[in-house]
Order: sequence, then structure tokens, then C-alpha cells
Amino acid sequence: MKNSDLKQKCVLSLILVIVMAVVLFYTYEDTPQNQYSGIIRLHVIANSDSEEDQELKLKVRDEIIKKTKSLQESQSIEDSREYLQTHLKDMEETANKVIEENGKSYKAEANLGIRWIPEKTYGDMYFPAGNYEALNLTLGRGEGQNWWCVLFPPLCLIEEDEEAIKEMGISEEQKIEIKWKLMDILKEK
Repeated sequence: MKNSDLKQKCVLSLILVIVMAVVLFYTYEDTPQNQYSGIIRLHVIANSDSEEDQELKLKVRDEIIKKTKSLQESQSIEDSREYLQTHLKDMEETANKVIEENGKSYKAEANLGIRWIPEKTYGDMYFPAGNYEALNLTLGRGEGQNWWCVLFPPLCLIEEDEEAIKEMGISEEQKIEIKWKLMDILKEK
């Protein structure tokens, strides 16, 4: 074998190693780490920002919150995660039914994972930007504004539905206690 052939093979091998290292680096970097491990958020993402799609997003939200109402009894994030993972298809079917009833032909997709989420304020609570575990329910193209809440600890109904709070018998002190627990979780990170 000639010296020039050997050099070419070495250069090609080196280039291949560099390309593989870059691919592995970016693959590793694309796997986000959950910065707020005590929280699971819910995001319902509208097909578009049209008034009709935004209204439909809220109808889907209402049905999904009814579906996840049993999470209010959840004592651990593991129980909540297991429930959500085993009911993803149910949530898609629920959303698809609402979409169909409203004359749209697009579909919904539900998935549970770690996602980067910008900073948000929920009632009087501030959520810093970061990677959170979230149930995303994407409607159609998912190009519209989203609606969100916190599934664990269970806060979706606390800010949204005062009537449900009365039915559940949650006092103002209990709401404050839940909010403080959430703030403790956020401060730990």
C-alpha cells in the first residue's frame, strides 16, 4: 500500500470520527434534563390563532381537565405520570371527539415528555423558564397559542373553576398550602 493511500484512509477515518462525535454531541444535547422534577404541566396547543381554533382549544381543555380530574387525588408525581402515560390515547380520543363535533377534520396528538417552556405566571405564581415535564395535547398543526396549567401538584381547577373548588370543599387555606408547596418545589431547583 502506498504512503499516499494510507494518508487518505487516515484522513477519511479522522473525518468520520469527527462527524460521529458531532452527531453524538448534538443528540446528547437535544435530550433535555427536567429542571423542575416535582411538576407536571398540561399544554393544549391550538391548531392556529384563529378565533375559531382558539375557542375549540378551550373546549378541548375543558374535556381534558374532566378526564384528568382523578389526578386531584394523586399523592405522588409517579402515580400522576403513570396515569397520564396509560391514558394518552384516551385523551387523544377525547380531543378528537370534541374537534369532530365542532366540524374540524384535523386530529389531536398527546404526548408526555420534557419540554423547554418559557416563563409564565399562573394566578399569583411565577414559573421560571426551563425544562418541565409536560403533557402536550397538540391540535392539528399546533401553530396557535397554548393554554396551560399544572397537573401535579393539582392546580388546574384551582385557578380555573371556583365552582369545582366549592364542590371539592377546598378552603382558601388549603389553596394557599398547595401554592406554597409548589413554590417550595420551584425554589429547590
